[in-house]
Amino acid sequence: MDTKKSEFRPVSAEEIYQILYPERIGEYFNLEPLAGNTLHEVRLRPIHSGIMPFAVDLSLAIGPVNIKLPLFSAAMDAVSGAEMLIALNEMGGCGIAYRAKYREQMDILARALAKKPFLVDNPKCLRPTQILEDAKDILTTYGFSTIPVVRDDGTLDGVLFTRDVAFKGHLDDPVEKWMMSIDKLKYEKVQTSFDRIKDRLLNEQECNVLPLVDDQFRFQGIYFMKDFFHANPNWHQSRPLVGLAIGVLPEDLDRARTALELGAGVVVIDSSHGNSPAVIGQTASVKKIVGREMAVIVGNVADVDGYLRLAVAGADGVKCGIGSGSICTTSLVTGAGFPMFTLIRELLCARQELVRRGQNAPVIIPDGGINGPGEMAVALAAGGSAIMAGKWLAGASESLSAVQYGTHDGLVRYWGMASRQAIKKRLSDRYGRQKIAPEGVEGWVEYRGPLRKWIGEDIELVQGGLAHIGAENIICAHEIGIKNPHIFCRFTAVGERQNNIRVKE
Repeated sequence: MDTKKSEFRPVSAEEIYQILYPERIGEYFNLEPLAGNTLHEVRLRPIHSGIMPFAVDLSLAIGPVNIKLPLFSAAMDAVSGAEMLIALNEMGGCGIAYRAKYREQMDILARALAKKPFLVDNPKCLRPTQILEDAKDILTTYGFSTIPVVRDDGTLDGVLFTRDVAFKGHLDDPVEKWMMSIDKLKYEKVQTSFDRIKDRLLNEQECNVLPLVDDQFRFQGIYFMKDFFHANPNWHQSRPLVGLAIGVLPEDLDRARTALELGAGVVVIDSSHGNSPAVIGQTASVKKIVGREMAVIVGNVADVDGYLRLAVAGADGVKCGIGSGSICTTSLVTGAGFPMFTLIRELLCARQELVRRGQNAPVIIPDGGINGPGEMAVALAAGGSAIMAGKWLAGASESLSAVQYGTHDGLVRYWGMASRQAIKKRLSDRYGRQKIAPEGVEGWVEYRGPLRKWIGEDIELVQGGLAHIGAENIICAHEIGIKNPHIFCRFTAVGERQNNIRVKE
């Protein structure tokens, strides 16, 4: 009996394509191009299901990290600044700091990692000797009805609840006369765990707010119960789960090292063409640096071969999609691209074969063309384990565009990383020279307000889509899609019109 260990044999793209397209393999020449479908033209056919939407579990593991909401922010300078990383982590997703200059990117990471989820650390405050007219000004101007009262030395003296204040005839009264003093107030110390704070706010009677103080009773911020109803932050080594994007230059390895030291959980090797020697080599190098301390996500690819090569290099996740983004013109101006739905299905076939052989099987992360919950549900059912979004998140008040430039008539400026505006701001390290020809455009998206006010509803719709096919989690959705391919339906142009809103809103 041969006791030698069997030799590792990587899966080849030819093997996968033989499974997917047996009628095309071996042909000397084929006049017909391969047919492909986008996410936008595919719907999920509802089948027998006893799963309720709220029971669908969207959490998953990517390498050494666990994520509760399979949503990454695109590494774009219109989307992913510190505010987006903080807000998305609070809701269970993961923000990816865009490829800014070294110090700027590390500052984004440091700010996001230092922020305690849901802590309002810079609220409008009053002094005890100020008068109620000052409190009324804050209420009228900013809408803040709960105002911390802080002494000149920074110590917390109490909290003024404007709902309990009779402003009429008392505008000249000092604030300290109407505030709830510190001896009657519920508060916590800065070293208190997040779970303890959440438990008190949601379960303790008459605990609607919880100020935070240090050992000298200096005010550090305040928590509000209303923010915790959908609280679902991710943690990685006791810190918020955030990530960063890097390129393929040798100095980009220093970014990975610094991010590891800061405590980031995800590094994304971001390229417009992931199936290239530079990206594959960088994947192996980064994996040696971060080991099992960070998840390594690489992309983008548009074929099975690229996915398999990155799997061998050690990637924990592979981003797929070229030319699919709403502001990406790569497919149009270069002629290179591939429809997202068909691509996800091909990569799922490759991933299943890797799993069957016990080899590294990176999760599939569709990136581009996912504009809302419906397309996210289709992407997850088709084989994606998480998705990366740009336009979907760009309308949030925490998007970098909204933070830097504000809103205009209910719209937020949005541009791609290969648009003319982005190219002017930086040298493109994808090509080793200044990139001149743009492969993206600029435009506007609807402003939707703070992320926490609407992303929860969108995710409920994603859960509803998976519940319609009887999937209780993402892995189950993949299995159902493999065993029952008839759940995927491609709509014609007439069908698309029939299933859209046909009345004026």
